[in-house]
Amino acid sequence: MIRAKSKLSFFNKLVLYINYVFAFSILISYLAPVTDPKNFWPIAFFGIGYPILLAVNVLFIIYWAINVRIYAFISLVCILVGWKVLNNNIGFNKSQPDVAKASPEDIRMMAYNVHQFQKFNFTKTESTRSDIFKIIDEQKPDIMVFEEFYTRSKGKNDIIDSLKRLLKTDQFYFEAFDKNHDDKTGLAIFTKYAIVNHGMIRLNNDNSDNQCIYADMQKGDKTIRVYCVHLQSIHFESEDYVYLDSLSHERPSIHKSKRVGGKLKLAFLKHSEQVHLIKDHMAKCPYPYIVAGDFNDTPTSYAVNKMAQGLKNTFYEKGSGLVKTYNGDFPNFQIDFIMCSPVFNVLNYHVVERKLSDHYPIRSDLQLK
Repeated sequence: MIRAKSKLSFFNKLVLYINYVFAFSILISYLAPVTDPKNFWPIAFFGIGYPILLAVNVLFIIYWAINVRIYAFISLVCILVGWKVLNNNIGFNKSQPDVAKASPEDIRMMAYNVHQFQKFNFTKTESTRSDIFKIIDEQKPDIMVFEEFYTRSKGKNDIIDSLKRLLKTDQFYFEAFDKNHDDKTGLAIFTKYAIVNHGMIRLNNDNSDNQCIYADMQKGDKTIRVYCVHLQSIHFESEDYVYLDSLSHERPSIHKSKRVGGKLKLAFLKHSEQVHLIKDHMAKCPYPYIVAGDFNDTPTSYAVNKMAQGLKNTFYEKGSGLVKTYNGDFPNFQIDFIMCSPVFNVLNYHVVERKLSDHYPIRSDLQLK
């Protein structure tokens, strides 16, 4: 027999009130994908917190299912109200094995933030570079975009020369934003198709590689465009990561929380500005296009959902389960994406979970209709 609320114990009443807070919070998070941070930035924090809010609400469902079943519907209904947001974060498609392309006509698209070919803990070793090359060789992409791409003019760290030999192509576009006489860091696109045009959308006026480049390439009798995107980095420093790690066992610090929150707020605002610049450019594109790279934001963010408008998100189309593409400390979520024009069929989606860079490479096979 279900007990009325007045019959609940003091502890269960307390749990119920906390449940209301988290249920209301997850409802607010559904506004994040459609609320421009420039208009009301606090909503963005609920969006980035969606995975945590989801997990806590699931725990409430389990708790009430064991104790007072009727209250389990509070969190259950609130989760189901945001079904599209849930689908953006968790793939409900059938899991697919990592396989070779089904047809040579398909386009194997791959994106990888290679962290300047350093390990996730910032140590640069020859083995890291070699292991990243092995992944690329195993996946055999037709088109590959790199963020935080590092190369030297000559020698063993001439990554451009190495990739040309590995991918058996001389078709690439590399834009260096931070460079000296020998070392260069920026964004790169490598392709097995002939590049007929390329360009850049400047998102920042500094020498960071938080920018966007694109290349038009000829595939048979069709031209396609590929955008390589690296949206604004959050710029957390070591002390910020230490603080975030400490939150599970220490009292929050107002000063440090403001520092972390301020960096996130700035990133949310920059992402909005940058995505609008890219979308304006895409609106004038005469070809089918693919946009891929490091968005530095999550599936519940305004930036990711604004970019996805009118496009196919390959994870949404073919992804399975709860994936993460960031191998660092925070945000330890899906922040790398491949999206494409509706004229492409998305055949699969795969994350290569190898801890080399601070990101995992993502890959999708596409079929141009």
